[in-house]
Amino acid sequence: MPIKKAKVIDTSTLVHDPSCLEHLINNKILACIPWIVLEELDGLKKRPDVGFDAREAIRSLEALRRNRSPYLKIVKDTDWTGIEFLEHRTNDHKIIAAANAVKKQFDNVEIISKDSMMRIKVRELGFKAEDYYKDQAATDTDNKDMPRVEVKNDEIDKHNFSFQYNSQKHGEIAINQGVICVSDWKGDFKRPNETCNLNEQFVAVRVDNRFKIVPNNIQAFGIRPYGGTVNEKHDSFANDKYNSLVNEKHDHDADHSVNSTHQPKHQPQNWSQTLALFQLTRPDLSLIFLEGGAGTGKTLFALAASLEKRRDYRQILITRPMVHLEDIDNMGFLPGNIKEKMDPWLRPIWQNLSVLKELSNDNLQLIDKMLLEKKIDIEPLDYIRGTTFWKSILIIDEAQNLTPHQMKTIITRAGMGTKIIFTGDLDQIDRKRRLDKLSSGLAYAISKLSGQSLVASIKFQTSVRSELAKLGVEML
Repeated sequence: MPIKKAKVIDTSTLVHDPSCLEHLINNKILACIPWIVLEELDGLKKRPDVGFDAREAIRSLEALRRNRSPYLKIVKDTDWTGIEFLEHRTNDHKIIAAANAVKKQFDNVEIISKDSMMRIKVRELGFKAEDYYKDQAATDTDNKDMPRVEVKNDEIDKHNFSFQYNSQKHGEIAINQGVICVSDWKGDFKRPNETCNLNEQFVAVRVDNRFKIVPNNIQAFGIRPYGGTVNEKHDSFANDKYNSLVNEKHDHDADHSVNSTHQPKHQPQNWSQTLALFQLTRPDLSLIFLEGGAGTGKTLFALAASLEKRRDYRQILITRPMVHLEDIDNMGFLPGNIKEKMDPWLRPIWQNLSVLKELSNDNLQLIDKMLLEKKIDIEPLDYIRGTTFWKSILIIDEAQNLTPHQMKTIITRAGMGTKIIFTGDLDQIDRKRRLDKLSSGLAYAISKLSGQSLVASIKFQTSVRSELAKLGVEML
């Protein structure tokens, strides 16, 4: 069959999805790789943020060349006709010149790039350009509100604290999806017969064909949802101590759940955090997504729940993508070994652990002991993706900066008894030239995996930092 369509693939696409060539070739499309792309892949092999993907792309290219695929072409020529004004030493311009050379053989030539600036340049020069769409989320996952359902006191089974799911009454609610319950039952497990006026009283999670009600006073490792009512002396002390400690922190990178000590103890319940603590501590869930804005408590709650369930796992392993501001690699200029180079990225993790340690002397001793024994460990992302983990908790922070391929690679590292927690904010993508709310691996994984029996996704809504921080989120 004659080849009628050729697509020139740039480096950003191959790093985003090293398997993209197989996808194109399976659709009988000629994949053209400019020589400069090979040079760029070779230069990316040792970069800690994309080196793993660059090496996979190289292996994919080698396998296709070894199998003599007729749908792969390495383009060695460049043609600057009509684009002579471009700077010849710029790699992006060399890719465009290679595409110009391919146009001599094929009428239908497109340049595939994840780099938005590259696509703008290409179209301005009269070439066809498109994004790589194979692994984008079908729709924007930025749902603002948790669904609300009405449930009357007499509908609730007070023995199991649950009620029946009815799709006609409650709407389409996915497995493991949380709902806010408007009810005349107070949600008090200790005094189950108390009723009240109809209002938002508690959250529940759909498990099979029933909703399981979540206790409003749920806590993990001394951390409770922001604004929850205080029912026990110990919880009151822990939360007050926690609030005063967090309010002393000023680093804007910390992801804290803050509750001012000047506020009254009875505050509106933070339903997202209440739901998150329940889902994070469920033994039957293996994959949790915590997505929401800055200061909503995602990282802190992931750490607290992991420490609460530490006896069920061999190790708590924490990592985050080492993505630089404006996606410019400055890693080579930083002093020290790889772990020392990672330290600027890990500061929010250390701060959240510090908050948990300062809640009590027991917490301090336990966390220090676990760090010393490597029961809590922090590793570069490439190490995570190259190993299978058994009976461990993996916390992947800032997951909005992962590609779908990176997300898949991490998830497939899970051995038996392992739980993976992804936290991220789709409004804080640092790779904006190459990722957006639909192509981010976090968005893609949430859209594909939500509703599965092993998976839960929680959207954090309320910033619990200072009033100034809230104002910045809302107005800027």
